[in-house]
Amino acid sequence: MKTKLLILGLAFLVLAGCATSSSYVSYTYQQFAPKDKYYTVDVYPASQTMGTVRPYYVIGKVSVEGLASDGVTPAMLTSQAQKIARHKGADAIINAKTMSYRYYYYGDALLRFTGQLIVYTHQK
Repeated sequence: MKTKLLILGLAFLVLAGCATSSSYVSYTYQQFAPKDKYYTVDVYPASQTMGTVRPYYVIGKVSVEGLASDGVTPAMLTSQAQKIARHKGADAIINAKTMSYRYYYYGDALLRFTGQLIVYTHQK
């Protein structure tokens, strides 16, 4: 029984992973080395100001979306955005927000995560 639940859960995660689409728009020609797969990309909502304590460059914008009926959740979208950020060499995502758009005729919701990728500058 436990094996069947585990297989069903894994199948759900695989299908949900395929149910998202993503895009990345670079703001610079400069390339950054990808981060390690265990690097934690911090996510800061649009309501949280970064201040000038740690200067940074905005290197691009990420957008990830999927349908709620396909099992997509805001947490899954954020995780996918963090994966893209690691691949692009970003240190964090700022101005992050997840919005829901309702399809009234179909009773479904499109979830969309957007945010800007940043790289911290090195101070001497």
